[in-house]
Amino acid sequence: ANLGHCRCSCRRRCCGRRAATGGHWQRQMYLDKNAVDNEDELNELQKYQDKGGKAKAVAAPRIEDSNWKARTADGEMTLSDLKRRQREEATEQADEAQQKRFKIVNFTSEDSHVVGEKKLYSFYCSICGEHCVSSDVDCNTLPRRRTDRAMSLEEAVHFHKKYANFGEKLLLRRQNGVEKQYRFYCRQCRQPLGYRGSPPAETAKYTYFFDKALVLEQSRAIAFQK
Repeated sequence: ANLGHCRCSCRRRCCGRRAATGGHWQRQMYLDKNAVDNEDELNELQKYQDKGGKAKAVAAPRIEDSNWKARTADGEMTLSDLKRRQREEATEQADEAQQKRFKIVNFTSEDSHVVGEKKLYSFYCSICGEHCVSSDVDCNTLPRRRTDRAMSLEEAVHFHKKYANFGEKLLLRRQNGVEKQYRFYCRQCRQPLGYRGSPPAETAKYTYFFDKALVLEQSRAIAFQK
């Protein structure tokens, strides 16, 4: 049969047989090589096979694992495993660095070098017997000044606590100049107990207690001797 263009609007090759209805050329492609009659049909079959081969080449690639997971042998690691392990190691290092900042130390009174070893002395007003001073040293053994025989306590060395009222500032003339005294008094009878070289809110090198202003035993106060 002679092949020619279809007389309808499709303009494709078809066989020379007319369709039973409509008067158009019937489209009948030969896919079987043994049924091909001439060279034109062979060319047409070759073109069809070429198109099918290109379609197969463009088809989706075939993968072995449907879940897109890499297959590894025993002992091998994938890139995702290496990244996960690296993140875990970085997290562990950050936690260790955070823990090193804090150091827990259990401290009790048995570990202290102060509690239980030093004795505290209580001193009272020599007139009324009011409790005035507590310290870790016997004030009667402290060095004394040459000017007024006051007992000098070095504040940075000895612990002490005053139970007194601070009063006015006095300026006294000395051989080398003028001395400032911030005096403190007994809360009960207002007897002068001593003085400092600085106000109570500031630090001073020494605290001075007047001679015979304090007694170690309350019973030695004048009020208890009557």
